[in-house]
Amino acid sequence: MPAPCPYTGLEPGMWRNLLARAAIFHATRTKLSEFCDHVDQGGVVQYALQDLAMRARECAARDVDDATTVNLVVEAWDVRLTETLSLDQLDAESRELLAELQVLARCASGDDPFREIFAGITALASTLYGDAWRSATLGVAHIRRHPRAVLDPYGVTATTPWPPADAGAEVELHIHCDEFGPAAFAALPMLLTHECICHVPARQDRASNDSMFAEGLLDWVAYVFHERWAVKLDRELAPAARWHAEVLRTLLSQHTDTPEGRARRVGHRAAENLRAWFESDCDQAPDESRMTVARLAVQLNKLERPLVDKDHFVSLLGWPLPPPLTDALRAWESRELGADALLDVAVRSA
Repeated sequence: MPAPCPYTGLEPGMWRNLLARAAIFHATRTKLSEFCDHVDQGGVVQYALQDLAMRARECAARDVDDATTVNLVVEAWDVRLTETLSLDQLDAESRELLAELQVLARCASGDDPFREIFAGITALASTLYGDAWRSATLGVAHIRRHPRAVLDPYGVTATTPWPPADAGAEVELHIHCDEFGPAAFAALPMLLTHECICHVPARQDRASNDSMFAEGLLDWVAYVFHERWAVKLDRELAPAARWHAEVLRTLLSQHTDTPEGRARRVGHRAAENLRAWFESDCDQAPDESRMTVARLAVQLNKLERPLVDKDHFVSLLGWPLPPPLTDALRAWESRELGADALLDVAVRSA
C-alpha cells in the first residue's frame, strides 16, 4: 500500500517521479558536477539522463510505495546503463563516468532528500538567528513551466509566502519536474539557504521582490553562509553545491530586466562596497570583512522596522559612504552602537 504524498502541492505520482530522480542524484552526489558537464556536452550521458527521467515516470505511475518506486527505477536504469556500457564505440571518459554512476546509484534509498537538506539548513539558520528564528516547514510543488524565460538547467525556485505566522513559516520549493536534473538538485541547498537567511526570520512590515535589502544585500549574505555551511550540510554534496550556487548566482545576476534581478545586482554591489569599507577603514582582512557584513545584515533582518528603512540603508552604501553613516558604522563595529541605532542614523540621512 503506497504511503500518502508528504507534500500537499504534489500528486502522489508526481512525488514518486521526483523522489526517484532526487534519490539517485543524492546517491551519485560525489559525481554530480561531472554528470552535469557531460549532460551539457550532449551524447551518451545526456541520453542516460533522459532514460532515467523516462524510467522514473514509468515506475512512478505504479501503485507502490516510495521505497519500492526508487528500487524499481534504480533497477531499470541499471539495466539500461549496463547496455550502454557494452557499446564498443563508447568513449573512455563517458564509460568511466557511467560506470561510476551505476555503482553509486545502486545505493539510492527511498528517504526524502529534500527534507534532509532543508533540515540541515534550518538547524544552522536557527542557531544563527537565535530567538528571532521562526520554525519552518518545507513544501514542494510542481510548476508547469521553467521559472525563468531564458531556460537554464535550474528548473527550480523557492519562495516563503508572506506574512509568515509568528509561530512558523513555510518554505515552498517549486520544481518544473520535466527539467529536474542533477544541476537543479545541486542548486537546492543555495535556494533553501536564501529562504532561511533572507525571509523565514525577517521582521518587517511587508515583503517586496524589488527590495535591495531582502533580495539584494541579504541574498549576498546567503551566499556567504552557504559557502560556510556546505560541508556541514553534506560533505559529499558540498563541491557540486558550491559550484552550482556560483553558476546560478551568475545566471540570476544577468536578469536585470526583472525587479528581483535589479534588486539583487544593487544589493550585491552595496554589500561589496560595505565590505571594502570595513577592510580600508577598520583594517579588516577579506574573510573578516565578509563576515562583518553578514553579521550586520542578520542583525538588521531581526529588527522590527519597516522594509523601507532597511532599503534606505542599502541605498546609502555607495562610494564614498556618507560621513554620518561611517561614524555610526565605526561605533557599531566597536560594539558601541546597536544595529537599531545604526539604522536610525541611516533613516535620518534620508
